[in-house]
Amino acid sequence: MENVIFEIKDGVGYITMNRPEAMNAMNAALLGELSEVLRKCRGDQAVRVLVLKGNGRAFCAGGDVRWMQENQADSLWQAGFHSLVGQLNQVIMLIRNLPKPVIAAVHGFASGAGFSLALACDLRLAATGTRFNQAYVNLSLTPDGGSTYFLTMLLGPAKALELIFTGRMVDAKEALELGLLNEIVQEDELVSKAAEMATKLAQGPAIAYGQAKKLVYEAHRQALAEQLELEQESIVKASLSQDFREGLAAFSEKRKPVFKGN
Repeated sequence: MENVIFEIKDGVGYITMNRPEAMNAMNAALLGELSEVLRKCRGDQAVRVLVLKGNGRAFCAGGDVRWMQENQADSLWQAGFHSLVGQLNQVIMLIRNLPKPVIAAVHGFASGAGFSLALACDLRLAATGTRFNQAYVNLSLTPDGGSTYFLTMLLGPAKALELIFTGRMVDAKEALELGLLNEIVQEDELVSKAAEMATKLAQGPAIAYGQAKKLVYEAHRQALAEQLELEQESIVKASLSQDFREGLAAFSEKRKPVFKGN
């Protein structure tokens, strides 16, 4: 792969978008490689947590505007653009449906679909100087990559529309205050902090994490009674795991549990 760097260490898979010359702007090649890596990680027991980051000066500049400029006049533009956004949708759904925690380590800026990509992750760390914006309005486009969904869920309609209508920059401090981030760290500590968080999660109960993630993302769709039933089914399923037995044993023996993800 040329546009994505992938490595595994201590149960953590590190996915690095690697188009630094374009500030990791999304094109078909990058999105295709992201999909390929995410699919492999789903079934790879060696990967228990993922960290998504960008190489160079930014996390992700969104869609590749240069590609748009070069291809907009093409007679096949509509089909090509439709296909590109479809690839982005696949990446977003792969992240959300992955039964493993995904951490976004964001630096520089995350614009447009890059903002969406960060929002699709389960946890988000950002460097102090990071900026976010819904850049679509500057190109007379509507949001994609789930921005309307994620921002509405996290902020409510009014605030979501403010960010979409204005396209204004949101710095890391405001993003944290809005609830879009879990933590702000110094830029030179971003990767190490993300690795520290991911390594700790990788030592946790993988089955329970996967089930909890699914429950949280289903919660807004369900009535309370339905969610209670889903929780009941999930906790019973988790209780059949070897990790549950290890948790009970560790509790009785007053020691730290050693979870193996089964």
